[in-house]
Amino acid sequence: MVKPVPTPGARAAGALIGHAAGNAMAQPGGASPESPWHAEVVFSVILGEELLASPVDLRRIAGRWAEWARRDGRGLGDWTREALRAFEAQGAPVERIGTMEGAGAVTWCLPIAIAALASPRNLVSGTYHIAALTHPDPVTAWAAVVVNVAAARLLSGYRDFVPDVLEMLRANEGPAVLVEGVRRVPLIRRDALRTADGPLDAVAIAEVVLWLAHHEPRLDRALDWLETAGLGGAAALAGGLLGARDGAAAIPAARLSAVHDAAGLRHLAGHLIGEA
Repeated sequence: MVKPVPTPGARAAGALIGHAAGNAMAQPGGASPESPWHAEVVFSVILGEELLASPVDLRRIAGRWAEWARRDGRGLGDWTREALRAFEAQGAPVERIGTMEGAGAVTWCLPIAIAALASPRNLVSGTYHIAALTHPDPVTAWAAVVVNVAAARLLSGYRDFVPDVLEMLRANEGPAVLVEGVRRVPLIRRDALRTADGPLDAVAIAEVVLWLAHHEPRLDRALDWLETAGLGGAAALAGGLLGARDGAAAIPAARLSAVHDAAGLRHLAGHLIGEA
């Protein structure tokens, strides 16, 4: 039987719900009615809500993130905490703090791909500047753009996103390390992906999730492999990309049951893509 082609709204819902499903797999336990989501989902939801405001205010986005970090902060990395404290103190994006900033911003920018689906220029610019609010290293910010360009193609029903991502990087003189990583995606086997000897950097996360979105037919199998390989830091983003590719109906019931307020995420996705 031929499966129905997901609508744009179903793909958008799949992106946000799949993102939350992957996050729930990677960081199980500890949830409460007052704190049902980990940082990646909270930041994504706050960002999605703010993208619906006009005009979009970067300071307000960072301020809401910082307020939640003070009040809860479950699953938030040390770098992002420090970056948000510094942002509040000086009212502008931070420069590097120490030598390692992590890859957090790569994992929570998916709502921009949905909201700016019809405007590639706004998608690239918006993703870069919002990622740089907390992660100013250009490689990290461009990695977030790479993922969102791929997500936009998947949301539009195109499975082969690699040429578009490479064209975007070339047009913007993006980091060579990302160009090389994206080129590898269609060519390498899964066992050539980097496995975890510690937290993955932004380039490795982008390569892993793009590889899964390009090669792996099933979301649940992708998440199972990430868990087995010790790559849980990529699970939310992988779930989001495969959800964008296949739509919300492709998320298995067992994964869906772990997602808090899936209906609310579906509603937010509908507003972002203009179908609500």
